[in-house]
Amino acid sequence: MGARPWEQEYCDYFTARRRPLMRTAHAILGSWTAAEDVTQQTFVQLYVYWPRIQRTSVDSYARRVLVNACFSSLRKGRHEVLADEVPDRTDTDAAVATEQRLDLTAALRRLSARDRAVLALRFLDDLPVAAVAEVLELPVGTVKSQTSRALTRLEQLLAESSPAPDLCERNSG
Repeated sequence: MGARPWEQEYCDYFTARRRPLMRTAHAILGSWTAAEDVTQQTFVQLYVYWPRIQRTSVDSYARRVLVNACFSSLRKGRHEVLADEVPDRTDTDAAVATEQRLDLTAALRRLSARDRAVLALRFLDDLPVAAVAEVLELPVGTVKSQTSRALTRLEQLLAESSPAPDLCERNSG
């Protein structure tokens, strides 16, 4: 039995887009295991519908399927959010960078799934507002306001997690 004419194109797309889609899913779900599961579900659905998907909109379609799979997974409680592994480093700069990354990860987990999706699509995937609106099937104005509110909330959460400056340390110089 021979390969279908579009299968190589699908395989090339899979190779190019698997990791970026998994990264987006991780930003929404907070777990690499869950991200891998929904990314796999996304590519199964893409495979089934590949011959009918317009090539000019395949990225948008894939992201929409992925985001919907993430929301479905969260609704059904199909994943357990695990803490990212902390590298064992003594380098001060690396330790500070790791601490900041963990603060950001913890703050993102406290946002709603919809807010994480908007921020992931907007800033991680670097999509324009109109493209995010298309993926999430929302009006452009809603994406703008939701992005603004999500960023404000993220800022507040990060400020809460940052320790207050040590006045004695600052004045001793």
